[in-house]
Amino acid sequence: MFRSIFPSSRVVHAEEIPATPSASAPEATALPTEGGGSKEEPATQFEMFSKEWQQIQQQDNWDGFRIEAQNKVTDHLQAAHSLFLGTQMRETGYIYQFGPAFQTTDGRTVMIARAGLDGGVNARAIQKLGSCCEVKMSSNSHLKDPQRNMHEGAFEFTGTQRTLAAKLAWQGAWLMGGSFTQRILPSLQCGGDVTLVAVNGLTSIGQLAARYSQGKDIFNATLSRTPDPRSPGAQLHECRLQYVRKVTERLVLGSEFKYSSDRESGLQMGYEYTFRNARVQGLVDTDGKVSCSVQDFTGFGFSGMIDYVRGDYKFGVMMHVLPQPEPGQQPM
Repeated sequence: MFRSIFPSSRVVHAEEIPATPSASAPEATALPTEGGGSKEEPATQFEMFSKEWQQIQQQDNWDGFRIEAQNKVTDHLQAAHSLFLGTQMRETGYIYQFGPAFQTTDGRTVMIARAGLDGGVNARAIQKLGSCCEVKMSSNSHLKDPQRNMHEGAFEFTGTQRTLAAKLAWQGAWLMGGSFTQRILPSLQCGGDVTLVAVNGLTSIGQLAARYSQGKDIFNATLSRTPDPRSPGAQLHECRLQYVRKVTERLVLGSEFKYSSDRESGLQMGYEYTFRNARVQGLVDTDGKVSCSVQDFTGFGFSGMIDYVRGDYKFGVMMHVLPQPEPGQQPM
């Protein structure tokens, strides 16, 4: 599918570059209109149609003991450390990653890199051009596992009535993708994307979606078409319906129902409760999985995930180590 190389909300996984353990930066609330008139809320990129549900669904679950440490080098540069002990994510049972994070004062340039003891090196960058355009780049390289090597670049345009995006990537084969969205009504957007993969000639993956957002209610509907891995040459169609309710400024409830052409279905329900420096998330689905994540971005965190069907139980504890504020500064 057409995915962003620099998502705005981040769920930390060991093989990826984790985000700064603080609330994600809020989206721009206004941009100049395409005609140069008064400011309006910008349209939503296609990959972000279900951003509220993704924030609930993509929990940061881990197992074992985990430490996330940060050290301020300059006003624009930070050094971050990640350590996992007693984890099942790697055969060795441990993970250590280190890397810098750079961001300019105006936030128009962001660069993040991470290197690990397992031989993985990841880097991401984003550069804003003007008020409506962004260029994004990502590179993942692994010395021991060539299948994890991936490089891609993307260009995005975000206007008040429509958005455009294009991506070119290499992951053992060339991938080309593009997406488009159009605001139909103030609360309704429609769009689609297509990805072409240079495998067995040329394979295509496509999606059509609609997003309705009115007050505290958000509804998304997506219809996708992908190659069926179990039947070469056949196509698999899937429909996803997502509903999110912002009960209060802190509490969000959501659910997703999916149904595919091979008569498989699933239902997920989740919640998210946010504090100033903390977050509590929970998720349950009809596949027999229950998970919960509790994080205090200035202290400790806990994670639990149970798969009743497979009999898999994973629990973890995390500690954030942040630099002490300088004299006269407010603590993070």
